[in-house]
Amino acid sequence: MSSDTRPIGVFDSGLGGLTVVKAILEKMPCENIVYLGDSLNVPYGDKTSGQITEFAFRNTEFLLKKGVKAIAIACNTADSTSKGKLTQCYDIPIIGVVSPAAEKAAGATKNKKVGVIATATTVGSGAYERAVRSYLSDCLVFSVAAPKLVPLVEAGKIHKSDTEMTDALEEYLTPLKEKGIDTLVLGCTHYPLFYDLVKEMMPGINIIPSGTSSLPSLYEKLLSEDMLNFSEKKGEVEFYVTGETSYFGEHGGLFLGTSIEGKVKKAVI
Repeated sequence: MSSDTRPIGVFDSGLGGLTVVKAILEKMPCENIVYLGDSLNVPYGDKTSGQITEFAFRNTEFLLKKGVKAIAIACNTADSTSKGKLTQCYDIPIIGVVSPAAEKAAGATKNKKVGVIATATTVGSGAYERAVRSYLSDCLVFSVAAPKLVPLVEAGKIHKSDTEMTDALEEYLTPLKEKGIDTLVLGCTHYPLFYDLVKEMMPGINIIPSGTSSLPSLYEKLLSEDMLNFSEKKGEVEFYVTGETSYFGEHGGLFLGTSIEGKVKKAVI
């Protein structure tokens, strides 16, 4: 069995995709990674589908120039609007976050009532409704657009003491509580940063973070394509952003669990 040392490409609109990078590093520590945060255009959730698809193609082209062997779309909004188009145009494994999270939610629900909080564009696409029902046809899926959450996370307002965040979560979660859901998908890779808050506000509910749910799909795809890196050397990560590098470096550690200050480069796209 050969060892493929080429990096995995990961892209997101900003910092949130670093939660996917963290999961890859924990489960596949030998893999090299090139991360692109399109921070110049964050958030994607208030952009049109056409704009997001344009960003997704541009991000993919950047990563391909870095020699990646596969791409993980660490953004629900880009996945729900653009993954199909990308897979039609590129002969490279492209893994999204929506389908794996939907499969996990369909398997977790007992009362067949699943809630989703996500960006307005993801909700508007109907991607989660279609994906969950593809695994559980009679499941009821209730989606709530949560436009306030990504900007709050990017600003570091993720704690119980941050009333803007707790008020926003109460606004978005209350309708789902009233629907009687037993499973909730955090339909944005920024959202794991307030996982504990949601868990406290939704006791007894299955909480499915979308980003980390994609890891088994990525692993299985790389395995089936004989693309895993079996070297014993710890993988390296390159960080690129389209926007300002210092802010990303200062705040990235919150998502990744380790500091990346001074390690972020400007992406020339």
